[in-house]
Amino acid sequence: MATQQKAGARPGDVVEVKVRHVGDAPRTGEIVEVLGDPSHPHFQVRWDDGHESIFYPSCDSFVRPAHGAHRAPPAIRELVALLRAHDAEFETLPHARTLTARAEARALGVSPRETAKTIVVTTDGHYVRAVIPASDRLDLEKLARAAGAARAQLLTERELAAAYPQFEPGAVPPFGGRDGDTVVVDEAVAACDRIVVEAGYHDTSLRVRAEDVIALTGAAVADITL
Repeated sequence: MATQQKAGARPGDVVEVKVRHVGDAPRTGEIVEVLGDPSHPHFQVRWDDGHESIFYPSCDSFVRPAHGAHRAPPAIRELVALLRAHDAEFETLPHARTLTARAEARALGVSPRETAKTIVVTTDGHYVRAVIPASDRLDLEKLARAAGAARAQLLTERELAAAYPQFEPGAVPPFGGRDGDTVVVDEAVAACDRIVVEAGYHDTSLRVRAEDVIALTGAAVADITL
């Protein structure tokens, strides 16, 4: 996917620079403008930290098409704009496609305790997003008490897709999408400095500060796992 795509890069595509030191996260950015000769292009790139610079491709970088090019607006751009609007620190982390939070943690080489999965439930007809460690299971009774409801019930995949059409089922993040959801963050997640959360797609995550997620969503913090 790498070198061959650089010549055909377009504005909106994503640049990723591979890590050179163990433990570092890849640097990613959005191509704003393609410059230079088509056979030897370079790019004006808006990086995930908000800075822009001229970038010359190398063997340590590759370009991939933007996620959700068919969506308007793309879910990841919505989430990034929301984080920037709240001055939150974050990193965008592309990875191999995964379907569980545990697999997501393995793909990124991070601890499941620092990888948060968001589970959506209904409580008396109201939607609640429960944010718990990838390694744990949700306790519906505890969640209902934390949300001040009599009971909590998991959404079906069809209900999930209808409520959050901009996100892939099973990849709903703690924030973004529909307004008005209650968010409850498990105590173990809240105790972390930074956590990894889904970014609306099964091949991209966000690393964010737990305290920023709580502040951005107005989340309650409680013990909600088994």
